[in-house]
Amino acid sequence: MIRRTFLCFCVGICVWLAMLSGCGSRQAYDKKFYIFNTTRNTESSTAKTNCVLEVRNFTIDSTFSSKGLVYRIGELEYESDFYNEFLVSPSAMVTEKTRTWLSNAGFCIRVLDPGSQVDPTHLIEGNITELYGDFRDKSSPIAVMEIRLFMLEAKKTGIEPVNIFGKTYTSSVALESKSAHGLVEAFDRCLTEILTKVERDLIEKLL
Repeated sequence: MIRRTFLCFCVGICVWLAMLSGCGSRQAYDKKFYIFNTTRNTESSTAKTNCVLEVRNFTIDSTFSSKGLVYRIGELEYESDFYNEFLVSPSAMVTEKTRTWLSNAGFCIRVLDPGSQVDPTHLIEGNITELYGDFRDKSSPIAVMEIRLFMLEAKKTGIEPVNIFGKTYTSSVALESKSAHGLVEAFDRCLTEILTKVERDLIEKLL
């Protein structure tokens, strides 16, 4: 009886220690989550077109598709940050920021979500091919973003859209602070630079 009581006591202590260790581990995983804050801060474009634009959900190369921030630390060496992540997938954020930017630009009659019942005249498709912090030069790290973008002219039902424009946009921006927060801020500046060029090119093509 004494031995059984002692055994139960020991088991209870082990369970308590395991729970305590688990709590400590959770506290050790002090994760931080980030989002893009890219905003079009200028006035709407004076250019006007008859375009009804649908921005389809962007894809992203598998190397950069995880939520963890990606650092390039060697010619062929990358690592993902377990403790600093995007709150949602980077492809979803870039899609939303692109859609909002082009809507606020004002050169289209309307900018649609993929689920809209309105028929578009044109479609935008994009693929994020690079999204990482380049820390190969530790004294001067940079953020790198590259997006391959296509505009298609929508046709009648049953007819495939026709590609009328395609371009790859690349931006690299120096980090103002050598931190995860500094990297995300630099990504925002990369995306602002890219979307400014995208807006200009789309207006030129549509006009």
